[in-house]
Amino acid sequence: MAETLKQVPWYIYAVMCAAIALAVAGFCVPPTGNIDGSVLKVIGELMGGAAVLEFVINLKTYIEAGAKAKIEHGGTTITIGKNEEDDAQADN
Repeated sequence: MAETLKQVPWYIYAVMCAAIALAVAGFCVPPTGNIDGSVLKVIGELMGGAAVLEFVINLKTYIEAGAKAKIEHGGTTITIGKNEEDDAQADN
């Protein structure tokens, strides 16, 4: 487990600390004992932003290593990396 924790980027820890601090501050500010929805929204946005940043960094690393990625949603398809068709056209 210690090796897994060493792999976690510093900004994930920073976001977690900020989220915990916001939750504690939201709990202590009047009305005491009630965390407002706006505080929870900011915590969610912090976590979501960190997740998207980690995804983009990992995707960039995988693409540089030559991996292929295909994302499909509804009628939209995004393919990242080389296709076999690209390789065949390059050989001709």
